[in-house]
Amino acid sequence: MSIFRRLIGIIMIVVGIVGLVISVAAAYFAGQAIDAIGVGLNSTVTLLEDTVDTTTASLENVKATLGEAGAALSTVTDATHNVATTIFDTQPLLEQATTMTTDTLPTSLDAVNTAIPNLAGIAGTIDTTLTTLSNFRINQTIGTGPFAIPLNFDLGIGYAPEEPFDTAVLAIGESLVPIPDQLRALETNLTTMTTNLGNIGTDVEALAGNISGINTTVEQFAPLIDQYITLLDQITGSLGMARDQINANIGMLKWAVIGLMLWFAVYQVMPIYIGYRMLSDKVVEGTVEEYLEDERKEMEERVKDAEEKAEEAEEKAEELADAARNAATDTPA
Repeated sequence: MSIFRRLIGIIMIVVGIVGLVISVAAAYFAGQAIDAIGVGLNSTVTLLEDTVDTTTASLENVKATLGEAGAALSTVTDATHNVATTIFDTQPLLEQATTMTTDTLPTSLDAVNTAIPNLAGIAGTIDTTLTTLSNFRINQTIGTGPFAIPLNFDLGIGYAPEEPFDTAVLAIGESLVPIPDQLRALETNLTTMTTNLGNIGTDVEALAGNISGINTTVEQFAPLIDQYITLLDQITGSLGMARDQINANIGMLKWAVIGLMLWFAVYQVMPIYIGYRMLSDKVVEGTVEEYLEDERKEMEERVKDAEEKAEEAEEKAEELADAARNAATDTPA
């Protein structure tokens, strides 16, 4: 037995054992790696689903809030219109009150003030008359002796005022003298108030229109939110389908890689067997060089097959990763 054949046999046995160990280890760790990738992708999809659900719930709350805001704005709009109507209806009344306060009433008071001296004269006459009548009494006795008849008589008028009637009338007249001018002085303020009230009514009416426009804008958001909610529901369904596809493809990819590694491990039995035959100086048909050449070609074919399967597995993994990224990208912020 030549040393060269033994050396080649030992090398082939070592290479076969190393290849076998690598194949088994690769099958084991590749399965775990693929499981970890599957868990990571499922976690990502679950996170995306939770995010979409949270966004959907937020949009539902926003929709409900907008509905309540729209109802409140409608109420405010109606109340503002009513206030504007009340102000406009009050303005003519204020104009009439201004005319009465600054024109009619002062004119009447001027007439009263003009008549006060005459009224005071009449009041003096009345006061004198009432005083005379109040002082009128009869206190006499008719006859003498047992036939005497006492006669006491008065008009029953007790008139003794603290202040004479004409003096009181003149005092009233004096108190009324400045009132007409004071009332006329109110005309500017009352006219300004009426004008301002009209301006306020116009502003309130414009405010009611603005609130109505805001309410219309708010109502336009509801259909848009419904569209977003529908889109998010579709995304949730797509994420569920993506999870199912990921789980199915991950399982298939895992078993494909494990099978490929085990197939490669089985091929390592041949160099171990040949190395053992060469090491034990068993007969091997053909020369060592021819056998090694055949083994080399066979190994190259197996490596090529393994590379092709590895590329297919890599392409499937990239497709799964792209699907997960697309699902994440399509999710609205």
